[in-house]
Amino acid sequence: MNQANQLILETLRFHGLNEPPATSLRDHLTQRWRKAILDGRLPAQAPLPSTRVLAAELGIGRSTIVEIIEQMALEGYVITRPGGATRVAKLSKLPVAAQPRRALPEVSSDLWRLDDPPTPVVHRAFRPGLPDLHSLSSSGWAAHLARRARRPISHDLSYAHATGLPALQQALLAHLRLTRGVQAEPHQVIIVPSAQAAFDIATRAAIRSGDTAWVEDPCYPGIRTVLRGAGAKLVPCPVDAQGMKPRALGKTHPKLIYLTPSHQYPTGVMMALERRLQLLDLAHRSGALIIEDDYDSEYQVRGQPVASLQGLDRKQCVAYVGTFSKTLAPGLRAAFLVMPPRYSTLAHTLAMACGQLVSAPLQLALADFLNEGGLQRHIRKLTTETSQRMTLLVQSLRALREPRLHIPEPLGSLQICVGWSGQTRDTELVSRLNTHAISAAAISPLCLDTQKQGLLLGVGLVSLDEIEPAVRRMAKCLAQVR
Repeated sequence: MNQANQLILETLRFHGLNEPPATSLRDHLTQRWRKAILDGRLPAQAPLPSTRVLAAELGIGRSTIVEIIEQMALEGYVITRPGGATRVAKLSKLPVAAQPRRALPEVSSDLWRLDDPPTPVVHRAFRPGLPDLHSLSSSGWAAHLARRARRPISHDLSYAHATGLPALQQALLAHLRLTRGVQAEPHQVIIVPSAQAAFDIATRAAIRSGDTAWVEDPCYPGIRTVLRGAGAKLVPCPVDAQGMKPRALGKTHPKLIYLTPSHQYPTGVMMALERRLQLLDLAHRSGALIIEDDYDSEYQVRGQPVASLQGLDRKQCVAYVGTFSKTLAPGLRAAFLVMPPRYSTLAHTLAMACGQLVSAPLQLALADFLNEGGLQRHIRKLTTETSQRMTLLVQSLRALREPRLHIPEPLGSLQICVGWSGQTRDTELVSRLNTHAISAAAISPLCLDTQKQGLLLGVGLVSLDEIEPAVRRMAKCLAQVR
């Protein structure tokens, strides 16, 4: 064997058999030989020994060697010629070999950063924003999902109706007409993975960079992420006891208005009818699209859930956003957007182009769950249990007789916004509470111009018997701060 062949065999042997294969021997050798070529250890135009010689020298089957060479020839690493030697391909650009990896600066953007980053559940009391995740197992939901996963319908697994299966669009509208007074046709309904995806689609449809968007103050932080990414100019509108207070139309009219009229996030107040009508008129005159975020509207303590703003709309101004995150679970990744007819085609196009789609078996299972009344039964059960927990939480907090805590009358929600008038900042108070195994969200980071201080406390994860001990832990923490 000549010296060149000997060197090549040594290279292949070193890179092929010195380490135990992580997968199959063939795949392991293929990866190693690719690396030897890219690193320059096997020089361009160098002839490889015959497959028989390679097999004998490396102690493996010739068929394995043939498969490896055929694959590397297909990928362009080697060149084979009938009756001639297999040679290493001449590659014009090779990676720089044998240099240690150097960390590159992280890529970031001032436009795209999460205002509401996800956080793990550390303490059950009083983590806001999550429903009772254990209750889902007893709702019958799993049976619907399993049935649809086992017996999918072929045409529902194609690209047709990717932005919403008719079965779910119709079932959802029937539910929304009954419970929320929503008025729409099935083609206006778009099924998306999250409310955040719905905000993104509606925003892309309505505004361009530099346009003005009105938002509540304080406000759900996720909408700020979307609007900032779209290049919108945010104008905060203060929230009082009657909800968002509209500004007077100035020189620059809003192109988008975001609000949570049924249960304002985070304060929990309900928008007065007069304000609703005023906003609808204002949106019509300015040509703005209203995004109605129907945040946890199902959790109504007294009477029926408040009718939607969309149901009052006669000028095609309101995009209605809802989600199953607060009634079933965020991890299902299912929400919906009801767009005004004039925006419907564009919104479906945006959802498809951006890949904001939900799997067909999940959509069909949701349709079955709605049609058979499972969601309504589940919501009634959740509302009863949540109301009991919220009542006990409010009673326990008031029993503390802590003058720095300002506890409102609960109107029905997964959480309650408790005012704070102590000298310690609410953000610092949240950190202190965490050391006492209490989760809470501070109100001040949700504000733009206003200077509200407070705590957002949730009851979705905490059981009744955990509430009073948790409030006692809160009391110990409050005694240690100013």
